[in-house]
Formats: sequence, structure tokens, C-alpha cells
Amino acid sequence: SNFDRPDFKRMMDDVDNGRISTVIVKDMSRFGRDHILVGYYTKYYLAEADVRFIAIYDQVDSETNPDDDITPFKNILNEMYAKDCSKKIKAVVRAKGNSGKHITSIPPLGYKKDPNDKEKWVIDERGAETVREIFSLCMNGYGPTQIARILTERKIDTPVVYFHKHGLPTPAKLREDSEIWDQKSVARILENVEYTGCTVNGKSTTVSYKVHKVIENPKEEYQIIPNTQEAIIDENVWLRVQELRKNKRRPTK
Repeated sequence: SNFDRPDFKRMMDDVDNGRISTVIVKDMSRFGRDHILVGYYTKYYLAEADVRFIAIYDQVDSETNPDDDITPFKNILNEMYAKDCSKKIKAVVRAKGNSGKHITSIPPLGYKKDPNDKEKWVIDERGAETVREIFSLCMNGYGPTQIARILTERKIDTPVVYFHKHGLPTPAKLREDSEIWDQKSVARILENVEYTGCTVNGKSTTVSYKVHKVIENPKEEYQIIPNTQEAIIDENVWLRVQELRKNKRRPTK
């Protein structure tokens, strides 16, 4: 259902540059599962580029049978399959969330997956010390910007540096400024209720099975399941920090 595929785009670049005379796929579903875009590419884009299109198992050939009336219906059925798979996957994820299991695959700083049970989080003590220090500084009146500066001056590893250094999973890549703490990272840690030992699911969703853009859900719609892992921060401390955060003070120049 997604046409933002690296090799698909590479192929279309070759089409645009006249390097390809024929595109051959096993069947129509291998080209794509969005019937509108599949129709656009096969009936218009490739035709205008004078590129022959063949789908072997579906017996589609734009040269020998350009006016095929059956293929559009096959494309709709292919898209319905993708839609049905999406519904089933969402149902599985929802059931997993309802049972109190973590939907996210990457624990935050201070936690790691239990090697004996990948569904559980256990405290990663070295990372947890940084989290406790951040909450302690906030309790002492420091804001995220000040805390970020203090952590950077102390040369304490940022989350991305820590994850890479200790072989923990992270989608973030190392950059030249990765060793500098950002106030947004500090704020996210201070706002993360999972440090009190609960699981938070349903933080985000996607537009649809076609559009994979992530949409953040309002906090009122979060699914919070208490006591699912050992707490790093006491709940009363976390609540006190949230109260302090409501009365934000901008540091002077």
C-alpha cells in the first residue's frame, strides 16, 4: 500500500531517464496495493514513458492487451486484502495493549527488555541513575534548559549516546551534537509517567493503512495500566514534578 519504497522510486527514476523499456512483476499486488496509484502508474505514467508493463500471473500485458477491463477489479481486491490485514493487526495490538503489555518496542532511558521475557521491562540501573538525577534537579528548582546544561557540563551521556554505547535499541542516529543534552529530551523524561512503573499505550496512531503518517493522540485518550514494571521514580515525586512544571520559569539571559 506504500509507494514510498526505495527500490520502487529507483525504478521510476530509471523509467524517467529512459533506462527501462519493460517492467515485469509476478502479479499486480507486487507492484502495489493502492488501486488508484496502481492504475495511475500502469495506465498513464508508464504508458506515457512508452514502457511496457507485464504482470505474469494476472496475464496483464500493456502491449498485447492494453484495454484490459478485469485488472482494475483485481487491483481493488488487492487493496481490500491490505485493508483487512491492517484491521487484524490493529486488533492484535489493541488486545495486547488491553492486557497491560507494552506496545512500543523501544523502552525509554532507564529501562531495558527483560532477557527472559521480551514483553517485560526491567530497570537498567546506569540509565536509571540519570533519570533519577534529572527528577532530583527538577525538584531542586531547575528547569529543563538548566538541567540540560548541567548534564552536558558533567559529560553525562544523552539517551542516544547511551543507547548506542550500551547496544540498546534506538531509531535515533548519532550526530555531531549528540553529546549535548537538549531541553526537549529532558522535558520528555520529566513528563514520562512510565517511570512510576506503569504502561502507557495508545500515544499515537496512523492516518490510515494507506497513509502512514503518525498522529499524536491527546493525553486523555492514553491507556494507562499501573504496576507493570518496577518504578524508577516514586509516583508522589512524579506528581510533584508535574506541578512544578506547570509554573514554568524562563531562565534569564
